[in-house]
Amino acid sequence: MAERYCEYILSVLPECDIEDYPKELFMSFARHGAMLRKELAWCGELSEGMFLDWVLCPRVNNEELSDCRGVFYGELAPRVRGLSLQEAILEVNRWCAENVTYRSTDIRTASALAVYESGCGRCGEESMFAVNALRSVGIAARQVYAPWWSHCDDNHAWVEAFDGEGWRFFGACEPEPRLDMGWFIPAAGRAMLCHTKRFTKRGAEYVNVTGRYAKTREFTVTVTDERGQGVPGAAVEYYVLNEGMLRKIARGVTDGSGRHRLELGLGSVVVTARQGNICGELLLNTAEADFTELSLAGGFTASGEVDFVPPKDSGVKSGGLSEEERLRRKTERGRARELREGKHPGGGAVPRKPEKWPWERFSPGKVPELWQDGRAHWQDEKLDCGLTLVKGEGKGALGLMAWRDGWEAVGGIRFGREMKLPGGRYRLITSYRLPDGTQLGNFRDFTLREGEPLELAAEFRKAGPEQLLQKLPLPELGFKWEGPALLCWTDPGAEPTEHLINELREFGEFPCPVHFITREQGEGGPGALVHGWDGYVAETVARRVFLEPEVLPLVVLADREGFARFSSAGYNVGSVELAAGLCQMITGEGGK
Repeated sequence: MAERYCEYILSVLPECDIEDYPKELFMSFARHGAMLRKELAWCGELSEGMFLDWVLCPRVNNEELSDCRGVFYGELAPRVRGLSLQEAILEVNRWCAENVTYRSTDIRTASALAVYESGCGRCGEESMFAVNALRSVGIAARQVYAPWWSHCDDNHAWVEAFDGEGWRFFGACEPEPRLDMGWFIPAAGRAMLCHTKRFTKRGAEYVNVTGRYAKTREFTVTVTDERGQGVPGAAVEYYVLNEGMLRKIARGVTDGSGRHRLELGLGSVVVTARQGNICGELLLNTAEADFTELSLAGGFTASGEVDFVPPKDSGVKSGGLSEEERLRRKTERGRARELREGKHPGGGAVPRKPEKWPWERFSPGKVPELWQDGRAHWQDEKLDCGLTLVKGEGKGALGLMAWRDGWEAVGGIRFGREMKLPGGRYRLITSYRLPDGTQLGNFRDFTLREGEPLELAAEFRKAGPEQLLQKLPLPELGFKWEGPALLCWTDPGAEPTEHLINELREFGEFPCPVHFITREQGEGGPGALVHGWDGYVAETVARRVFLEPEVLPLVVLADREGFARFSSAGYNVGSVELAAGLCQMITGEGGK
């Protein structure tokens, strides 16, 4: 049996894996899988397809492979013995929290063993680690990714595990009393796309799971030629605006009628199509229609001033926790932190062994680049065109895209100095994000040619006060404060709260007092005032500003009159900088 499983593993992994790793590593995964299939009832009851895809497969995503399953099994088997499958899933995640916590790390994904040994990892590494832990004891598990958010910058990954009846989700290394809970639910409800990766004999396949978290529709793109006829075999790609760049979330190929279908969230997306040297592009909102026609004769049309609108909240929520469950979660997370810090003083900060970067690296757009003359550039292309960017008025995110059979990010952009780039089509992007997640974008297309240096100003659109500020009355909070003030209801140790604290640290001195209201003892931001938790007040404030009470951190910018002028809940990258700007704005209007 192990030999057959090893043959299967070799048939589904990327060719580079077969070349880079010894066969004995794959045989170890195969032997362990055969043992699980025989010894553990819940593994034996899985269909052959479920077992091969979500238990046996050594690869979760793009991580370094390591012989981790036996190590994790030795730790976990005694802890899950005699438990129901649902309780076993929860217990595995408790063990994960005892060993690994969130830390922002290098973009290269470490192996499950490296994450285990260092005690830390970013969300993609935490979820990959947790999936390997679950698979080590025969539980079908997979990593789910929102490749790029629409409502805020960045992205996120979490875990789904099969409980015998269906897939259940949770945050990796973030134990909860029940399944189908996690701080990321409101964010996932506003995603354009969530997917998981499966390795098959046909290659890596993406399984679309967006409909489990967000309101979606099947969207159809019909690609046509200059005569209006459908174009079979055209490459179709979908992008969202994130960090000032067009980030690819999906790609496909049109069928025999020139159509491509994809389940998407309800918001803005840039769609491109190409066949050979001919291409077309559209900016559209999937909330307004379920189909579009994209002409290859239309060229690039998503230019000028654009409003990039994120999906609205889906309304999907976790069930509220009882006081008993809250206490249990607090106890379990505190115990996990103590155990983790006992192994890794500092809470999971053991330095990883440095890796030497090869001379070739990959840009954010995955284009091979060569480091030369102090910057990275594309290989095998002449850097014979000059571009100088000048900082215009306003602020926001800035990105430079190059058309290379699709939009690819250009790294190393800077103001005031000429950059040498290959000739071709480019797009300069500026974007300013509003509190509701909408981005005021400006797409400026241009062509670089040899001997024709170009200077461009990066102009940012400005938002009106009515787009930025609200005015909602706040209840009595139970402690003394004077506005303007930033009020932060937090859950210390949880990843969204850690993001908020990190942003406050990086920002420096905030323009008004910062108050942290915490459920348990924890660290505030720089110079923060810390207050005790009152669940009734927290829920009342959240409902007054039309946000979900269970989603933390809850951040409210309040003025001198006791009104909430800006608020956000959960994971919203950039909220600190935005709140600081709004604080200065309301101070300028007299604090009202």
